[in-house]
Amino acid sequence: MILKKVKFCCSFSFFAIFLSLEGYAQEKTFTEVVEHLKTEVKDIIVLEKNNGLVALSPSYQGRIFTSSTNGWQGKSRGWINWEYIDEGTSSKNMAYLGGESRLWFAPEFGKFSVFHKPGTPLTPKTMVAPTDLDSKPFQLIEKDSVAVTVSGVLEIKNYQDETFNIEVHRNLRIFSKEDIEHNLDITLHETIDVVGFSAYTSVTNIDEDWNEDNGLISIWELGCNLTTADNTLIIPLSKEQGIVTPYFGDLTSNRLQIKDDVVYFKVDAAYLNKIGIPPSHTKNVMGSYSPSMHLLNIVTFNYDEGERYMSSDPKNLTDPYKGDVINVFNGEVDLAEDHNWPFFEFESSSEAKPLKHDESLTHYQTTYHFEGDFKSLNKISKKILGVDLKNIPAF
Repeated sequence: MILKKVKFCCSFSFFAIFLSLEGYAQEKTFTEVVEHLKTEVKDIIVLEKNNGLVALSPSYQGRIFTSSTNGWQGKSRGWINWEYIDEGTSSKNMAYLGGESRLWFAPEFGKFSVFHKPGTPLTPKTMVAPTDLDSKPFQLIEKDSVAVTVSGVLEIKNYQDETFNIEVHRNLRIFSKEDIEHNLDITLHETIDVVGFSAYTSVTNIDEDWNEDNGLISIWELGCNLTTADNTLIIPLSKEQGIVTPYFGDLTSNRLQIKDDVVYFKVDAAYLNKIGIPPSHTKNVMGSYSPSMHLLNIVTFNYDEGERYMSSDPKNLTDPYKGDVINVFNGEVDLAEDHNWPFFEFESSSEAKPLKHDESLTHYQTTYHFEGDFKSLNKISKKILGVDLKNIPAF
């Protein structure tokens, strides 16, 4: 989640702000975005399969910046904080740089927060990313035509001044059309443009044993996606009488509805809010649909049916292990608040575990973008999400 205040630099033109406000930033091509990134990020790697593309950086902690379903001239899907790129400060602000797949850790709040210094108020305004998460480069370990593996060693401290020394490995992979059909057990119509990619993260404790009394951490995968005014998030629930954690912002029926055990959430980047889904109601899938972009997104992730998930709810300061598996952040552009976040985030977390020395924790999140005609997209939605796109509630 991005909650760091970002000022508008003097070079950030009114025209650029207008584009963000109107939601047209996704009209940039994959080529334009990659060339812009290369002005600051010197190790960009592009993986290509069929007509799908992903642009990633090993040194930026194995971050997938963006993707395309339709080749080099296709639309770029990921949100990137261009201010840091243009200022030349991106390597020192990696935590808040965006991208469609990036590493994060939980919790953000509570007595075991890793985003608050000991003794500081546990508020959004006092959040600060762990130093290593913000600035520690990773090393390229292995690369082939469809996958990249990176590694790095990080030191993360929590609110109790407990230190977690960890070795992180991330494997980033692009999928072929045949892989995607196999992974999701679907058959894609020839007119569908698609890209699928995953980030598989392993964290190994390289120091003393961890225990619940001193706090634990979990892997948190975040993906910033550009959006439109008509975009709706879709989260199928595993149980009736759906439970949604309200983090902040307006969550009345004009922004969130639960219908037939499915959560529908307006993700238009026009109002700052966030929701979560606890493990008791989680399925390992979510998605979104934008009619104007002719775009269906599907996100899957691994899910351990445990109960120890770190809470990053700023209102829950007493029960640190009663957190959520799924989070969705909806951004906004608000000049008065210095918010320039024209995106929404798909987020999923691993369970937190008391790792002994040399034990590991793993988590993966896979993103699929399908672009095409309504009939073909609806067929995919019905199969994977159990949702007829014609029945999405009006907001």
